[in-house]
Amino acid sequence: MGKVEVWESLPTFEMHPGKTFFGLDKNKSHCFTLPKQMTDPIIRFFGLREGKLQTNIEFVIDGFVYPATVRWARMDRRRPNKLEKQDLPKRDTIQFQWKGNELTASAIQIVFQNAYVDVEKNSKQISEIAIFTHLRKQQFIVQKL
Repeated sequence: MGKVEVWESLPTFEMHPGKTFFGLDKNKSHCFTLPKQMTDPIIRFFGLREGKLQTNIEFVIDGFVYPATVRWARMDRRRPNKLEKQDLPKRDTIQFQWKGNELTASAIQIVFQNAYVDVEKNSKQISEIAIFTHLRKQQFIVQKL
């Protein structure tokens, strides 16, 4: 009899690529914020906490594995720039980022080349949607819809 393994998976989600997704913003971010309902499941699954606000993950794109990071962004208004600290509420978000991972950025730009052109032209209608499916452990399949 063969060996069977069962594991927990996170929900699949979609996102509409924008400037930060492609690093076309002024900070060349190469990131995006996950849907709010993913915050608690991601924090629990990856064991994120004070002292461990980020961990490495992998994107599987067209069968190849690329490095990325899942990051717990704790926006607690410690260092406000324009508004007063109390003017904006504290909020926590989860981000996927691949800033500094040129291979990941290139693979994403190639797979989503039509969306890249749309975003570059400031089009209101983005032609492609990114689907993120949790494969297992730290891997997410990234594909276009």
